Amino acid sequence: MLLPFVLIALVFWLLILRPQQKRRQQETKMQSDLQPGVEVLTKAGFFATVVEVRDTEVELEVSPGTRIRMLKAGVGDIVRPNEAPADDTPVEDRPDFPGNDDKNDGK
Repeated sequence: MLLPFVLIALVFWLLILRPQQKRRQQETKMQSDLQPGVEVLTKAGFFATVVEVRDTEVELEVSPGTRIRMLKAGVGDIVRPNEAPADDTPVEDRPDFPGNDDKNDGK
């Protein structure tokens, strides 16, 4: 009679509580890794560069000369630069751009 309740509690812990604890640990580690010069994505969706790190808050530069102060908990993720070089070809010159299929038809 007690076994179903124990199984339900175990499943609840495995599916809900344990993943939350892991996410919280990862977020705490990410917040401790913040340092000046790192590009971050805030939970509000802003890309910014860390200027100064304090105990519970960071100062971010969202555009040149525009700084905001925010709690560390407001930082969503650290943006890592891609390993591959950026493709700087204009969008309209790319082969998959709509309308490029009739450029070289000879008509």
